[in-house]
Amino acid sequence: MAASSSLSRLKVFQPFVGCMKNNLTVLTKLQVPNVFPCCHRATKTPLPLRYKYMDRYHYGIYAKQPALVKDCALESARLAIVRATKTKELYIVTADIPVTRKPLGSKMGKGKGKVDHYVANVMAGKVLFEFNCDNETQALEAFRQATHRLPMRTHLRVKPSGKKTIWTNF
Repeated sequence: MAASSSLSRLKVFQPFVGCMKNNLTVLTKLQVPNVFPCCHRATKTPLPLRYKYMDRYHYGIYAKQPALVKDCALESARLAIVRATKTKELYIVTADIPVTRKPLGSKMGKGKGKVDHYVANVMAGKVLFEFNCDNETQALEAFRQATHRLPMRTHLRVKPSGKKTIWTNF
């Protein structure tokens, strides 16, 4: 009786109460494990911007916002860059996360759907494209064409012209 009266005073739900060796232990909400985890999709929460500059090529297009970018959007932006700059030297982020979809008109259940398309999990500050170009006006035109085809805000970065000094004598 004493245990049930203490439970009614604490107003704790029954799943949060555990009994071990005749001792009544009350678990707080912070200690309860997450029984139903969230969806397995990539996160799109805004994180602090951390640019990881790769500097393989002279110009780079970087993401300002997190997004899930489809492979067809990446391919159309790549084609726009190649058309504007006439270059073959190009780095592109890969879309490697499969997204499944059930066929139209099918009812619920009966297993998971087939792979419909692939997406790339792009966080803020991640490099999308890097390319070489003859002059800056072509690079700006390529950037303008590519950003119209991408679902998030981006910015263009020019590789710094100064040489990096490596200290070898200490």
